[in-house]
Amino acid sequence: MNLSHINIAIIHSLIGKNDGVSIVIDQSVLAMNKYMNIPLGNIFFLAAHVSRRFNSETDEVFWHKSAMNRKIISGYSQPADDALDREIHYAAIKAQQRIAEFVEKHDIDLIIAHNTSHPYNFITAVGLGYYLKEKRRTGYLWPKVITWWHDSYFERPAFAHPNRVIRKYLKYLPGTDIDGVVFINDIQPRYFAEFLNSQRIEDAENMLKERIAVIPNTSDIEWDWRNWETQHSDKQIIAPPQDSYNDSFFDDLGLTARLKLRNRTIEDALFLLQHTRIVPRKKIELVLQLAFELNKKFHGERPIVLLVSGHSGDEQNQYKAELQRCHDDLSQRDKTDNVLLIFGEGRILSFRELIVDKKYYAFDEIPAIIAAHGGIGTYFSEIEGYGNNLLEMISAALPVVVNRYDIYRSDIEPLGFDLPAIDNVEFTMEIVDAAYRLLTDFDYRYKLVINNLNVLEDKLSHNIIAEKLRPLIECVFYKRIGRMKSR
Repeated sequence: MNLSHINIAIIHSLIGKNDGVSIVIDQSVLAMNKYMNIPLGNIFFLAAHVSRRFNSETDEVFWHKSAMNRKIISGYSQPADDALDREIHYAAIKAQQRIAEFVEKHDIDLIIAHNTSHPYNFITAVGLGYYLKEKRRTGYLWPKVITWWHDSYFERPAFAHPNRVIRKYLKYLPGTDIDGVVFINDIQPRYFAEFLNSQRIEDAENMLKERIAVIPNTSDIEWDWRNWETQHSDKQIIAPPQDSYNDSFFDDLGLTARLKLRNRTIEDALFLLQHTRIVPRKKIELVLQLAFELNKKFHGERPIVLLVSGHSGDEQNQYKAELQRCHDDLSQRDKTDNVLLIFGEGRILSFRELIVDKKYYAFDEIPAIIAAHGGIGTYFSEIEGYGNNLLEMISAALPVVVNRYDIYRSDIEPLGFDLPAIDNVEFTMEIVDAAYRLLTDFDYRYKLVINNLNVLEDKLSHNIIAEKLRPLIECVFYKRIGRMKSR
């Protein structure tokens, strides 16, 4: 099937930022263009906030942190009255109208809606559901709709007990009028089956058989790592080549000055990179524990720098302050100022930017900077849908220590990655020893990194998106299974 003529709308709250969903959106666009011959001019974006792309429109109704969505999340399990019902309804009508205008304006053939199975995108999901319900009721089977299931209320204990008003609208998360679903791991289809069963859908079996695809997070390796060994000495740390733009990164973070006060330089420092957002489920407090234990292991001879590259404020605003308090308590306990906690969000954006003579650095380039300085990555997450930021670190030749969260065990570890790990977010001295070895044993580090780059290129490159997405789109357009409807 020639897909080059279809117009595709991508809908989400954020597009082009450094959150996991934005990263997947950009990966999918790249794959559709490069491997499926869909012109970039045929891809349109509708969101609350969009960065750096043509064919994009914005509307605050899709903002996942809107007052309405915040009210839904905070009151999700609390007693609710009819006033909340009316507020949700009218906000969803606004989203419905905005989607309808966008689809008509750009002659959209296929909508790909991201994360509309998650309550954080409640109004977007219900608005899309209203739109599809009206189209299908009047006999229109166009546009087709695929939802990209990154996360859901099925996967988060905090959303296990919806009140009566929320429960009324959950049929739209992700909805019963959709044509297909993309999942990011092998566990999620069972939740969709549970959803279909709860809605008493007649064609559930065929939907699960014909109209779903599991597309893991992916990462292309954008540098010539296979020829690295022939171009460098065995004393050098393997890392992507750096350009002059990033030379000032540590200066602009204020790290160079802080080290100078200790009579130390950047070359003296040992780096740990927490390449995630600042949210509790990332378990960054365990990384702080690792940093202080490494300080003991190195006998305080080299500064330990924990850099957190992602932004704060998405889930629990106080978590960043809690991490700072944790750092201060551990510093006092160990009577040391040798462990530095750096939050990079004030200087790290989705893309390089120069704003009023102030330089900003690209989020996806940070792992390469840390790899070039011989650092390691940390990924002690308790819960992940897959592991976008983990793959970004691996692709930049950064060795990573991890917690073996459920999806890591089931979907990632069997691929053959070599990542020193803890279990059940329980800190151990073995992980300290493993991190120490990665920081000091260059031969061991090199072999581990090369193994992980091989696995990533062979099993999780972006062409996998096209291999799995193309058949789903073709099925949605050309294979009839009947409409989903309640029994």
